[in-house]
Amino acid sequence: MVPSLPRWIWSWAALLPVVAGSVNAVALLSLRHGGVTHLTGISTEAAIGLGSGDYSLLIHAMGVVALFTGGCAISALVSRGPRWTPTAQSAALLFAVAGVLCMASWLMTARPSVGIMLCAFAMGLQNGSTSLTSGAVIRTSHLTGMFTDLGIAFGQRSWGGPVDRRRVTICLTVVLCFVAGATVGTMLYGAWQGRSLLFSSAMAALAAALTLGLSLRTRRDATAGA
Repeated sequence: MVPSLPRWIWSWAALLPVVAGSVNAVALLSLRHGGVTHLTGISTEAAIGLGSGDYSLLIHAMGVVALFTGGCAISALVSRGPRWTPTAQSAALLFAVAGVLCMASWLMTARPSVGIMLCAFAMGLQNGSTSLTSGAVIRTSHLTGMFTDLGIAFGQRSWGGPVDRRRVTICLTVVLCFVAGATVGTMLYGAWQGRSLLFSSAMAALAAALTLGLSLRTRRDATAGA
C-alpha cells in the first residue's frame, strides 16, 4: 500500500509527467526513434541495430541509454535528503533539468541527435530524483508500471479484493498528465519544431521553483520548532 502522501508531492505527480510527455513527443517527432523517456523500447532498438547490422541505430540507442543512466547516477550523487521531503538538492536537480532542456531546444534544429541525447540526460536526472525522493512510488517518465498497477487494481476490484485507492489516484494523475504533456508537445512541435522544448523546460523550472520554496519553508519551520 502507498503511504500517506504529503500534499506537495502532487505538484510533482502533475507537473513532471507533463515535462516527460512533451519531451518524449518532441524526441519521437524529431528523429522517429524510440523516444527518450522509456528504456524498454530504446533497448529494443539497440538489439535491432545489433541484429540487423544497423550500427548507427545501435550507437544512437546506446547513447540514449548511457545518458539517461548517467542522469540517474548524478541525481543519486546530489540528492541525499530524506524521502518525501522537498530539499534544495532536489530543486537544484529540477532546475538542471530545465537548463538542459533549454540547451536541447536550441540544438534540435541544427544537431537533432545531440539535442536528443541532452533530452535523455535530462529525463534521467528527473526520473532519478523523483524515484529517490518517493521511494520509487512516483516515476514520472514512463507509464508501464502505472498501467500495470491500474490493471491490478481493476482486476482486484472485480472480485471484491483490496484496492489501494491512493496508488490508483497517483497512477491516473501521472498517466493523464503524461498524455496531456505529449499532446501539448505535439501541438507545439508543429509550430516551433525543436523550440517546443522550451515549454518542457518552463514546466520543469516551475516544479523546481515550487520545490525550492517548499524546502525553504520546511527548513524554516524546523528551525522555529527547535
